[in-house]
Amino acid sequence: MRELKAFQAKLYHNIPLVKQMQLAIQNICSNKITAFAPIAPNINDKATVFGGSSAALMTICGWSLIKYQLESFQVDNDVVIHQSKVDWNQAQTDDLIITAKIKSDINWPDIISRLKEKNRAFRIKIQCEVLNQKQQICSQMLGSYAVLKK
Repeated sequence: MRELKAFQAKLYHNIPLVKQMQLAIQNICSNKITAFAPIAPNINDKATVFGGSSAALMTICGWSLIKYQLESFQVDNDVVIHQSKVDWNQAQTDDLIITAKIKSDINWPDIISRLKEKNRAFRIKIQCEVLNQKQQICSQMLGSYAVLKK
């Protein structure tokens, strides 16, 4: 838990938008992250969640899932979003629950080994969803992230 709090603090420091959007990572494991963000800093003129906020929060959660895992193996490669497709299914009028999951089974020790040996880019696909408080999917994103050498 201490590592998660330190990671959250680093996010707030290095990506100011994360703090402004009040993203709070609740849980993270090898293939999934769950986070929360209140509607207030992410609202639009229609009193619903701003589409750009939901897209940004999903992008950040996918990035965080990969970056957190790399750091747990003491690997400092860069992680960037390469491509994404976002769908907005319905307007959201309450707080956001964000999940991001790696699309396929992943063996982190194997990936870390390949990154260190070949020093090449590696792509990871992440499926993200923003749920409302009724657990309905309001928006979703399929993102392809690249892990790059520094």
